[in-house]
Amino acid sequence: MKRFLLCIFCLVPFCLQSANPDSPVLNKVIVLPKAKGTVYEMLNLISESSDMLFIYNDKTLDNNRKTKIKKGKTTLKQAILDATQEPNLKMKVIDNHVLLYIEEEEEDEKESDILHSTYLTIEGEVKDQDTFEPLPFASVVLNESTIGTVANQNGHFALKIPDSLKQNTVRISYVGYESKDIPVELMTTGNMDILLNIRIVSMQEVIVHIVNPLKVVNEMLEKRPENHPVKQSVFTAFYREGVDYKNGFVNLTEAVFNIYKQPFTSKRDDLVKLLKMRKISNKNISDSILLKLKAGINASLNLDLMKNLPDFLEINEGNLYNYAKIDMTSIDSKPAHIIAFEQKPEIKEALYKGELYIDAENSALLNVHFEINPKYIRKAKNRLVVKQSKGIDITPKEAVYTVSYKKWDGKYYLYYIRGDLSFTISKKSWFFNRSSAINSFFEMVISKIETGNIKPFPKDESLPGSKIFSETKYTYDSNFWGDFNIILPERKLSDEMERISSKIEESF
Repeated sequence: MKRFLLCIFCLVPFCLQSANPDSPVLNKVIVLPKAKGTVYEMLNLISESSDMLFIYNDKTLDNNRKTKIKKGKTTLKQAILDATQEPNLKMKVIDNHVLLYIEEEEEDEKESDILHSTYLTIEGEVKDQDTFEPLPFASVVLNESTIGTVANQNGHFALKIPDSLKQNTVRISYVGYESKDIPVELMTTGNMDILLNIRIVSMQEVIVHIVNPLKVVNEMLEKRPENHPVKQSVFTAFYREGVDYKNGFVNLTEAVFNIYKQPFTSKRDDLVKLLKMRKISNKNISDSILLKLKAGINASLNLDLMKNLPDFLEINEGNLYNYAKIDMTSIDSKPAHIIAFEQKPEIKEALYKGELYIDAENSALLNVHFEINPKYIRKAKNRLVVKQSKGIDITPKEAVYTVSYKKWDGKYYLYYIRGDLSFTISKKSWFFNRSSAINSFFEMVISKIETGNIKPFPKDESLPGSKIFSETKYTYDSNFWGDFNIILPERKLSDEMERISSKIEESF
């Protein structure tokens, strides 16, 4: 698969136009300083001088190759040729971008296939522009739509877009970074590296005063009717859960659902309709330890903190937590308060600790990162484990959760949920090898939202509130993925799935 590097060096507004390889933009005269460095650094200087952004295939141009540019006036096209030292380089101007490529015979055919398909698939990896480190779980949303996904732990994402929306832009965002809006037509040529800049929150954007953290939290709760939907909606969601034991992959369950989502004002449960499902098991794992965790789609939906207020959002006289304003950050290029919470010292139960990310302008809850307090997590065993094999001792080690909300059509909807749980397991008959580790995770992303002409699902089409989702009965469909948006598996998981002798269960 071809990989493309998206290098965005300056922020200028988009004005979508058709591609024009003979654009006069390439003949624009710019003034450059004398400089030498890597191809990446020289293109950065050219970008600053021309206000143009570059997209190129990292197999065509070596980002780290040493090069130089001359001092003085030159055209944009000549500056690019001097910096890249690639005589066969072609250039195509699209809006304020210059696509750099080497012409290949197969390109036209591939581009034609993309343009005439029902769905486009765009793919990329979101990284820090300075360090090139991946930004895990970055948000990827098609603007002017309710279609989106998140990147995996390696920053890698794939998004399927209806052909009718290929003129839209895609917004890539990450907490603490400047968001990027990128035309879809620029992302159909291959796998890109999308580089985001850290955003420093200017003090001019925030009224400088002593912030009362409880007041910020209370305002967030009071503005739920303004910021969150008060009517039912239907979600399309991708869900995944897996277990890792002794550093070996045990099983993975993936599914696509429709969710009839009740608003936060309703006490009714959400309804879930299973669309597709598959389960992959590792037959090489022979250990008979049985551990069933409280995960599943219903457990995920219970983490909709705006509908099911947790104890750390119940602000009253008997409040169990202390709150503190610890910092400001940026989410979707807007300032947000970071409010830390932790149980009061005199309370010795297994409560939570974490951070709330609240929009500084409209008080909407954007993200929550929290965990069961490590000091008391042993007391949370019954909350996490449904059943276990005889003769073993299971001790909870960690339980960490992330919940995110995303703004669609003026309201903030549940967007992404992830839980990571780890345990130590000891067998009573083990004398030398005392214990081993078992890890489990679950995650769900809302990839599409519908709000018009919706109806609840019939009871016979809705999943029961089973605590063990992996035991749900289903029929395997070889066309499982279809046109659904998913979260790509991380590299470790992909490698494990290819390495093991797996069994795809057709039914059980």
